[in-house]
Amino acid sequence: MLDEGRLLGHEQRISGPVERVLLLKRLPMVSTLSGPQLAFVADQIGERFFPKGSVLLREGEAPGALYFPVEGRIHLTSRGRVIGHAGPGLAVGPFHVLARDARGLGAVAETDTVALELSAETLFEIFDEQFAILHHVLREVSRQIVEHVVRFPDSVILLTPSTEGPPTPPRELDLVERIFLLRKSPVFLNASISALGQLARGLTEVRMPAGTRLWHEGEATGWGSMIVSGSVRCTSSRGHDFAAGPGIALGALDAVAEVPRWVDAITETPVVALQANMQYLIDVFEDNFAMAIEYLAVQARWLLEILDRSLASRDRLTRVYGCEPEAEAIPAADPAAAIAGPA
Repeated sequence: MLDEGRLLGHEQRISGPVERVLLLKRLPMVSTLSGPQLAFVADQIGERFFPKGSVLLREGEAPGALYFPVEGRIHLTSRGRVIGHAGPGLAVGPFHVLARDARGLGAVAETDTVALELSAETLFEIFDEQFAILHHVLREVSRQIVEHVVRFPDSVILLTPSTEGPPTPPRELDLVERIFLLRKSPVFLNASISALGQLARGLTEVRMPAGTRLWHEGEATGWGSMIVSGSVRCTSSRGHDFAAGPGIALGALDAVAEVPRWVDAITETPVVALQANMQYLIDVFEDNFAMAIEYLAVQARWLLEILDRSLASRDRLTRVYGCEPEAEAIPAADPAAAIAGPA
């Protein structure tokens, strides 16, 4: 967050508490929060006036705030390229804030602009104080990932990094081995040993022969499996066909999202896995705020990558950057910047 804007006083305020709640209700990520939760978030939002030319966000720095333009227009750039502009009704950079994206965004007031501002620090304080809001955002980010992976089957490769570990012993894994395996997952890479130990104690080890069906596409969910060894073939009616191997928390994404299974899953080799009820994972997150925030950051990075690769330009600009395209600033002759048709 760059302090080039002026915080508006009460007598100058354009949007009161009710207007702020109504604005939040228009944003899919938080629209289903309860009334008291929306009011709590709205109360933490400051209103700033940015004269034309003021810098709100700078590329190369993790965004320090997200913005909701009320009046005026904000010019946005990414990686040195003009990507468009944001006006009223859009949220600038929400996923970049959640992801703590060090690449950042460039945001400059194109005109005199009034915007509601929620600093990253305040947002994470809200999460720390009200876990229900953090849980809601975790669920919504996971739902958006599932939505787009289902829509674009090729993007599933971004979620399936194989991390082959040492040979699995014939005996049951002990606590230290479970912690070691959890630590290899991208979502738990920076988690504390104590938090991983708490999670590991709630896992159930299962050993399955080849040909075992874990679930059918469309089934209700509620649990996930961290694959220790072996391979699970995942297919769907929408064209998905991939192998999930060691290090993949299979089914955890849809379980956190609280949506039905989006693939059939059958072991194609003998498989050793650690299974967890997702409510237990959520309870561990509630006890270990740093672990939950890092999990959310990794999910948000995945979502940004999926959106950026999968969506047509207009949809991508709106969802990823919170802006509308500026055709004259993105020459169609440049393949890297050309605008595709609607998704």
